[in-house]
Amino acid sequence: MAIIKSVLILSVIAGSVFIGACTSGLDLTANNTAANVRAKVPEESLPKTNAEELGMLINLPYEVEDIVWEQDAAKRKITAILRFSTEDADKLAAEAEKFGPGRAITTSVETWYPDELIAQGEMSGDSTLKGTAFPANAFFQEPYAVGRITRVEGGDYFILEVSSK
Repeated sequence: MAIIKSVLILSVIAGSVFIGACTSGLDLTANNTAANVRAKVPEESLPKTNAEELGMLINLPYEVEDIVWEQDAAKRKITAILRFSTEDADKLAAEAEKFGPGRAITTSVETWYPDELIAQGEMSGDSTLKGTAFPANAFFQEPYAVGRITRVEGGDYFILEVSSK
């Protein structure tokens, strides 16, 4: 009986050591959240949320309430999601129309967009957003001198897409 007990205890200890060795490189704790996983991704590939940094690259005609943006240096392109106050959003749309008439478009939702836009895209059934696109002249600053600004339907979010010539 003592031998069986000893074998059982040794088996449990050996199994624990084996499992511990197999998972030593993995974080299996509750702290392995999306934020921690995201922290392991190179910083330059993450969307940015700093309006001042974006303001050094392009013109921001109004103060933003919410911002997330990506820069593709290889393609010399910036895509930004901007949310303005309702008053500023209305002014921006009116000013943008001076550079050319708005046109209805549909655009795909990206995984880094704000949750509100992702949810709105999911409600469409095909992960797209409807909006009105205008020339983005008010945002141009060399070398970013080509692009459009799209007001997302039903809110104060805009999708800015600018690139260099």
